[in-house]
Amino acid sequence: MNAKGRVIALKSLEAGIQSLNPVTRPAHGWLRAVREALGLSRRTIANEMRVSVPTVQDYEKSEKADTITLATLRRYAAVLDCELVVALVPRGGRSFTNLATARDPEIAHLRATEHSMDLENQGSGDLPTKIKERYSNPLP
Repeated sequence: MNAKGRVIALKSLEAGIQSLNPVTRPAHGWLRAVREALGLSRRTIANEMRVSVPTVQDYEKSEKADTITLATLRRYAAVLDCELVVALVPRGGRSFTNLATARDPEIAHLRATEHSMDLENQGSGDLPTKIKERYSNPLP
């Protein structure tokens, strides 16, 4: 992907996570927590999903163990009249731009060059400006 495409993709990702507030999964998993909060029994869920009660219990256990499939999560969520939301959110309050900058070979080269120049008292001091330009104003 070219630089302009990367910037557009990064801005789109940043906009998409603006309203997300990562939350901690309930101790017994989302499926069980929502089901219980809505006052639904496993039998009710099983009937609506057309599976057995032990299968519903297995779904809840597998969600807690991170082994459930997205397809099963979607089916179960639909029975709860819920939307399944899956998102990747940068850790530690960072942004996707921060992640891209940390992995960008051109930025790594600029940092190394700036460091070498600083050792010789010839650093430009404009590395932050160059990084900002790379990720906010791509060439057309």
